[in-house]
Amino acid sequence: MKQHGTVTGLQLGALTFVFVFSTTIAFLISPLAGAASFDGGLCIVLASICGTGIATLSLRFALRQPSNYLGEYGGTLINKYLHKGILFLWAFFFLHLASYILREFTDFFIPTYLRETPPVAVAVLVMATVASLTQSGVSTVFRFAQGCFLFIGVLFVFKPLFFLAAMDTPMWYEFTRIHDWKALWAQTYAIIPWYGELIMFSYIVPELNMKQKNRKIIWIGSLAGTYILLVEFLLMMFFFGPKLGATLMYPALELTGFLHLGDFLRNTDALIVSIWFTGYFIKLSIIFTIGTLLFSQALSLSNYKPITFSLAAIVVSLSLILAKNPVELAEYFNSSWATFALFVESLFFIYPIVSWVKSRRTRSN
Repeated sequence: MKQHGTVTGLQLGALTFVFVFSTTIAFLISPLAGAASFDGGLCIVLASICGTGIATLSLRFALRQPSNYLGEYGGTLINKYLHKGILFLWAFFFLHLASYILREFTDFFIPTYLRETPPVAVAVLVMATVASLTQSGVSTVFRFAQGCFLFIGVLFVFKPLFFLAAMDTPMWYEFTRIHDWKALWAQTYAIIPWYGELIMFSYIVPELNMKQKNRKIIWIGSLAGTYILLVEFLLMMFFFGPKLGATLMYPALELTGFLHLGDFLRNTDALIVSIWFTGYFIKLSIIFTIGTLLFSQALSLSNYKPITFSLAAIVVSLSLILAKNPVELAEYFNSSWATFALFVESLFFIYPIVSWVKSRRTRSN
């Protein structure tokens, strides 16, 4: 599957930007407020640096063979069966993550906007659209992200301007000191995998344009997305405080109640949710696409398109049985997901380590 990369720097940066904050802004900041309180902002910053650093470090190795997919030539670097095992585990990781994101969306969207609608109907509709986009190719997802980037970016970049009055508060002092070192470490550890998911770019290197500084672009996109996430967290703390913010299921949505665009638009919920859903859809699409690609490479298939809708059906089924309710789902992921995710993400570095050992032996001989 060798080809010339068509993903431009703008497309790569746009997708990274949206990927970083699209789901975290909805599902992460409330638990973070409860666990880390005012230290949550520092947790986000530290995790973004560590997670993005891990991702760009992996990309540095993958860029050594810019015209080949690591999923295809990885078996020449390490044991063939170990390589396939890693690919299957990575594929499961992404498909499982896609089912989790899909479940989070149905748990949020159905009670709020589609009451009495069967969850399976919403899940099937969303995944059918995602699978159709996946069929169009990896680069299509990036082009879609570029097209939506302007609307998403403008909304969330300028949203804090409507809350400037709330930022004039002595509460700023609380963010300048560390209250609980143990909570700081625990929550930073839990957030790092959210950024570590960017390792996915290392598996699609042939899709990237090699004439651009891809690692630098990923850093810029990640830091820009972190800015959005950090500002949203600060606004939640200013308006609700750590105790009330921790009890809110979707504090980012609650903040829209304080946002009015003149007298002609008093309720911006629908507008903001619509734009947020676009970012959510982009993240779900790229995660499912990468998972499908890796699964096909693990099976040594020349094309992943024949299995796209079958895997989409599996994602829908898995999303429906992950947990009985949102509380159980949150407890499961808060207790074990970070460790599992970091374990899977660390498997990538088997390739550069083995490659380094082999090169040392070659030099010594």
